[in-house]
Amino acid sequence: MKILKLYSKSILFYLFVIVSILLNCKYSTKKLNVPDEQLGIVSEFEKEGNNIGQRDCIFLDPDTSIAGIKIRDAKSVLNVLGHKTNLVLDSTQIFYSNDKKQILTMTIHPGESTNQVSVFSILYATNFKEKFRLIETPEFITEKGIKLGISKSEIIDRLGTCYLAKDSSSNSILLEYKLELPNDIKTGFLARNQMPIYFANYRLTNGYLEGFEFGFENP
Repeated sequence: MKILKLYSKSILFYLFVIVSILLNCKYSTKKLNVPDEQLGIVSEFEKEGNNIGQRDCIFLDPDTSIAGIKIRDAKSVLNVLGHKTNLVLDSTQIFYSNDKKQILTMTIHPGESTNQVSVFSILYATNFKEKFRLIETPEFITEKGIKLGISKSEIIDRLGTCYLAKDSSSNSILLEYKLELPNDIKTGFLARNQMPIYFANYRLTNGYLEGFEFGFENP
């Protein structure tokens, strides 16, 4: 009887081990099965949009400011950076967030007025250089709530689906939004700024925004 009891206990123990292994394998598979949108793989919807060039989809609601600085608005630059600021034309200016972890680059196109920024670019800082100024904000956030570290779905929720998916790899993807004349008849955004093209590019790695830029192409 003792032998039978020991035998039964052994069988139950091995069954428990086998079931545990199977459950762990199943759980591991689920963890590795990350959705395509998080890994950067272009979805079927995005492939279709890329193939037709998004000709039936018009991007109409662009971001136009970050950290209180408005695109091509010299007054907002002075309000945020101080009235002694002098961002000269045909230049690129670099600023850090106050925790020195993010970089904001502002570009003034040739022919523009002083402090009239046409392109904003935001990245994580790899090292801090003392010669660049700090802006009193812990992170750079646009008027629509776009900031480093958000997900692909959060970007689409804020800006819509009128984008092209580019440079896709197993863990990285670039989302490109663009507004060109004469497609801004509804808003007149480009006409008001006397610019032919507005663009916004968002680079995601492992499902999260690691860098982005937006503004007007140099005419």
